[in-house]
Amino acid sequence: MNKKLSVLLLGASLLTLAACSNQKEKKTSESTKASSTVVTKTKESTTTSTTTQKAEQAPQNQSDFVATAAEANFDGKMLRGNSYSVRITEHKVIQPGEAGNEDGDQPLIAFYFDTLVNSTYDNSAPLTPSIAWTLNFHAVQDNDPNKVNELQFGVLNDATAETNSYAEIKPGGTVSSAVAYQLTDTTTPVKLIAGDLTGTQFGTAEFAVK
Repeated sequence: MNKKLSVLLLGASLLTLAACSNQKEKKTSESTKASSTVVTKTKESTTTSTTTQKAEQAPQNQSDFVATAAEANFDGKMLRGNSYSVRITEHKVIQPGEAGNEDGDQPLIAFYFDTLVNSTYDNSAPLTPSIAWTLNFHAVQDNDPNKVNELQFGVLNDATAETNSYAEIKPGGTVSSAVAYQLTDTTTPVKLIAGDLTGTQFGTAEFAVK
């Protein structure tokens, strides 16, 4: 999974950088029509079960999305974009040896989420749950007086979630998945920061780890 994630992050970064460069040069191409974040270029318009995933997903409606890229926002539960949105359905701390973290030696915080792709999205750059999450979220534990302690991804042993992480989502579709981070202590809350790779922030939320 770590190898897949490394490749994914490298590819996503290149895709994002390409999008930023093209915007500055006022050029367009099919490969950058849906890149960096939930504020991707799109038409401007108004599950299987795992140990913790929901048996049924809520149906999509237009309130799950915003009309334009500039309106993208994160309220602590849902990151709404005009091309796609990410809805956090659950989070939990998994200690070493517990289900999902059987082989780890550090506690994990796992986030279970749905990725919803707008039916208006032109699918010029196919989306997966991993792309949607890694391009828009990073997690921090503020327990270092000198530097920002950004958490590293951890290995979550959940076969269904791992498979779905790389599933291509159809326009109008919703796919559930999960991601985990390695905690550096078990008392400091985790701050989840939503934003794009250019520095635009959509919102933040804190999650207890006790």
